[in-house]
Amino acid sequence: MARASAGTLLVHAAFVLTGVMTTLLGPMLPIFSARWTLSDSQAGYLFTAQFASSILGVALSSVLVHRFGYRLTIVFGLGFMAAGAGLLAQASWIVGLISVCIYGFGMTVCLALVAISLGCIHLPVDAKRDSPKAPAIEANRKIWKSPLVPVLGALFFIYVGTENSIGGWVASYARRIDVSSGTFWALTPSFFWGALLLGRALAPVMLRHVRETTLASAGLVLASLGVSVLLIANTLALVVVGASVAGFGLASVFPINIALLSQWFGEMASRIGGLMFALSSLGGATVPWLVGALSSRFGSLRIGLTVPLVGSLTMLFLYLKNRHSPRLT
Repeated sequence: MARASAGTLLVHAAFVLTGVMTTLLGPMLPIFSARWTLSDSQAGYLFTAQFASSILGVALSSVLVHRFGYRLTIVFGLGFMAAGAGLLAQASWIVGLISVCIYGFGMTVCLALVAISLGCIHLPVDAKRDSPKAPAIEANRKIWKSPLVPVLGALFFIYVGTENSIGGWVASYARRIDVSSGTFWALTPSFFWGALLLGRALAPVMLRHVRETTLASAGLVLASLGVSVLLIANTLALVVVGASVAGFGLASVFPINIALLSQWFGEMASRIGGLMFALSSLGGATVPWLVGALSSRFGSLRIGLTVPLVGSLTMLFLYLKNRHSPRLT
């Protein structure tokens, strides 16, 4: 019993630290940019490094668990996060980029353990998987021909890219609006993530009264409004309002994306789940960088932040267009 409790505490601690590391770049980005004299395009590569290395961590996590077990693998992932964060504190630009890769690798190693552990649970439905190979092959062909696969893939890709574009760049944006010597700008990502957390806590209550696609669509309207407020903001107060509204609006979208896997694809959802989560990481690696690239190209982070606005509107369009899509059987 004591060992089980210690293991549970270790997992909880790992998730807290993983959450901290996931959001670290946002408030620190203005400091890193000033220390290393980075353009916004160069700063965007930090997000690419974090999420690209996390894809590698996911790919290797099952191998590590098989070799070392769950507990040592979690410790291994936490060690990588600690090493990367430690190097980042005093690093040069190149070493800093490597440091982000190191902690990004450790961070997903940790997150992937949840998926692996769920995959090891033998549910009653597992015992029924004794069907002939031919129907399974036919099911594979059917699912990959479904037009809902690219739709859901786009939702996963755009969502993570949009979320991390706002959370990752809002502090830099606020810093440029705030001409005083204060440091309140560093807190602006907290309003975004806090509103996101609040929205996810309230989502189960709201889902008792409205269907999933309706809630996600309403949330994306709010998110688009929040980003629009950011784009016209000329004070820190408006930045806080915009970030908070955007965070609250996005809160339910990713969980509902996951729910659509089973709603649209039923028992075949497991066949495409890995692809969807890979696309999520790819979105996190590319879309925040695109914000920085556009900012450098046009000399305005305000223009760069039109990317998450387009992302929110695109997801809204996809949800509205496919809100009555039938389950693939």
